[in-house]
Amino acid sequence: MKFIITSLALLTCLVSAHPAKADAAASGPPAAQAAAISNDFSYVRYRADHEVHADASSASTESVEILLKTKAAVDQFSQIYQSYSEKMETLEVLSAYTLTADGQRHDVAPERIYTQESHSSAAAPIYADRKVRVIVFPHLAPGNRLAYQIRRTRKIPSFPGYFSLWNTFSVFHQYENAEVTLTAPADMPMHVFSRDVQGSNTATLSDGRAHWRWQYQRAQPLAVQNRVAPVWTFSPTIMASTYGDWAQLARAYQVKAKPAAEVTPAIRDLAEKITQGMTQRRAQAAALHHWVAQNIRYVAVYLGNGGLEPNSAQSVLDHRYGDCKDHVVLLEALLAAKGIASSPVLIGAGGGPVLPGIPMVERFNHALTYLPEFDLYVDSTTPWARFGQLPAEDLGAPVLHTQEARLAYTPHRDLVRNRNGVTVDLVFDAAGNLHGQTRLELSEADEIHHRAQFSQLNAQNRTAVEESLMADCGMDGRGRIEMKGDPLDLSRPFNSSTYVFQASDFLDFSMVGGIVVPTPPGSWSIRSLASSTAAPANATPFACDAGLRDETYHLEFPAHIPIIAIPANRQFRNSAGEYRAEWTRQGQRVSVRHRLQLNAIRGNCTLCEPQDYPELRALFQQVHRGFRGQIVHGKQPGDALQPSEL
Repeated sequence: MKFIITSLALLTCLVSAHPAKADAAASGPPAAQAAAISNDFSYVRYRADHEVHADASSASTESVEILLKTKAAVDQFSQIYQSYSEKMETLEVLSAYTLTADGQRHDVAPERIYTQESHSSAAAPIYADRKVRVIVFPHLAPGNRLAYQIRRTRKIPSFPGYFSLWNTFSVFHQYENAEVTLTAPADMPMHVFSRDVQGSNTATLSDGRAHWRWQYQRAQPLAVQNRVAPVWTFSPTIMASTYGDWAQLARAYQVKAKPAAEVTPAIRDLAEKITQGMTQRRAQAAALHHWVAQNIRYVAVYLGNGGLEPNSAQSVLDHRYGDCKDHVVLLEALLAAKGIASSPVLIGAGGGPVLPGIPMVERFNHALTYLPEFDLYVDSTTPWARFGQLPAEDLGAPVLHTQEARLAYTPHRDLVRNRNGVTVDLVFDAAGNLHGQTRLELSEADEIHHRAQFSQLNAQNRTAVEESLMADCGMDGRGRIEMKGDPLDLSRPFNSSTYVFQASDFLDFSMVGGIVVPTPPGSWSIRSLASSTAAPANATPFACDAGLRDETYHLEFPAHIPIIAIPANRQFRNSAGEYRAEWTRQGQRVSVRHRLQLNAIRGNCTLCEPQDYPELRALFQQVHRGFRGQIVHGKQPGDALQPSEL
């Protein structure tokens, strides 16, 4: 149950539409459709023993036995993956076997234990030398157990004198018997935090060593929740660190990071070439950032000694690739060549705003650059961001400035950065066919996402993408994407695009009927938010950032079709935000504007608590009701025919 580092949400390949969001402006995990107990398996036994040596090297032995209750559990645990740093530690599989319900033991064959490249190196680019030991278990079936024991020997600490332990027991899992022990030299500083486990944070001393022991049990897993913050922020957790404050962690990183950013003659010459003819310092900084983002490929194969030490800026320039730390040191050196100061920043991207109570480098999974002269954070591993823009996962995240040795947050999601909208024009002809267009207005983070998407459109995939946009909203028709601007041109905004479409036989005007505003092809809609608060209560903290979403729809009806009624305006406000639906009519044109403003209920960069959930649910229910409003149209019995219809 070793803590798994929150993955950085990297830009993905082209998908059929903007991904559905659990929250219009406060991004979060996909919403569960119903609260249910996830009791497919249970940890019959879990034990982790951690032994720390005087030089902060360590050895940890982990023993696990899992009861598989369902076919879903069999599929989930058919292979066990254990990540480790190839350069800094070893990982041995001491035993691995399956125990059938009738008591037979089937050991894992040696060839079924193998090593492969780690996916986490791509997902968490600060840890770029990871490998994975894979254990493939035989004879798995509901009612059987799998068991394994591994030994992890940490030969080289991440930083001199640094040891850390992080065990989280998810409240969504069943634990019959879990135990964690820690031993260290009695004179070694060890800062300990624990929550909702049995055991003391105060060590017992014997034979010159300090000893800690914790136990945990949970007979019934917590039901799956609609909205969930990172599990470690509220689940039973044990943490230990030999570092006493975050400044110590920052200084430790700088020991190797600072000399790595040395300005060599080649780097100085390159900086001059990139900024030739530029006199404004911000323009120079932007040009250097753009060059690194466009010319240094991100790769997860580490070039140096592994761990958290960046390679030298010159070696990164020579290879033209590196991980996020390497991007940062090269950009730092190029900026320094022009006399522009910058600082490496470690960031917990995509993992919420909470920091552990004690310094843990594992909380950070990415590296950025901070430019104090412009008060800007920039991410040169994101080739689709204009200077000063940050991807959504980088916003509102805790950061550690390693030069200044201070904690901070990246710009939070507010009504400016987290604002987007859509305008939809719908025109119906006399036969009930629909002609329309969807125009997007993108936030900065969405602009980055759409650049990445649209840059991959080509003659081979464009038709399939356009067809999927229609299918996703349930329309029978066709459409085309019209880009407003060049996604590859980072000198100009790329904050809008249009999807033009038509659908056959969409309405029947031969009788009185009603139409709700259709889901727009090529865009998501806040009408879907109600599913993210389907349950009446929520037992866990959750993300609730500020944001604003505007959706405007214009519906044009044929001249001879009576419009009988339009919905009434709607307005609702509570601590979670404000929703308005404003309807107007001008002749045969009916318009409605749905506007949802979300509040950071407890302030920026703060999680909401379970008691805040009813307010959010009430707000989203109002949005759901607002989109149920129907425009009533058509001829009623006894209506006279118009001359054009005779």
